[in-house]
Amino acid sequence: MEDIFRRISKGLLTILPFVILVWIFSFVYKMLAGIFFYLFGMTDSNLFATLFIMFCSLVILFYIGFLVEKNREFLLLKFTELVIERIPVVKGVYATVKDLIKIFSGGDKENYLGVAYVAFGGSKLIGFITKEEEDGYWIFVPTTPNPTTGLLLKIKKEEVELSNMSISDGFKKIISLGVK
Repeated sequence: MEDIFRRISKGLLTILPFVILVWIFSFVYKMLAGIFFYLFGMTDSNLFATLFIMFCSLVILFYIGFLVEKNREFLLLKFTELVIERIPVVKGVYATVKDLIKIFSGGDKENYLGVAYVAFGGSKLIGFITKEEEDGYWIFVPTTPNPTTGLLLKIKKEEVELSNMSISDGFKKIISLGVK
């Protein structure tokens, strides 16, 4: 049973950037199309069809998780990413979503060495150590609630307070505006 959930999770994490990208664009489409659907009327959704679609979705997620687990270079995924990366607006949204999912799933630990506090105007900012050198650290201090922008600072080691917070907890703290 644990094996089934692990594969479904891997399948979900693999296609989640695609799903979020489709969700964003479908949201815009639905807003615009809602007026037309209202004018022409819609029927209620069928419970059986909804359950069938949910079941098929779980089977597809399991299968994708299985393929990714067995073959890291899943060709369909690579081909789809190549196509998406060539579309100007879409590639930016997709890359951001993919990076955030990688960070929260623990797959991006090699890019950050840890979480640190940086003094700023009598307060402390949360930053992520990206490189350690003899004379100091390179620290990325993201903005909130969008951590894809921020400042890259080089700070002396004695001016940095290291934190035992995990990288994903640091990003959660930033995105949630300090709530989590």
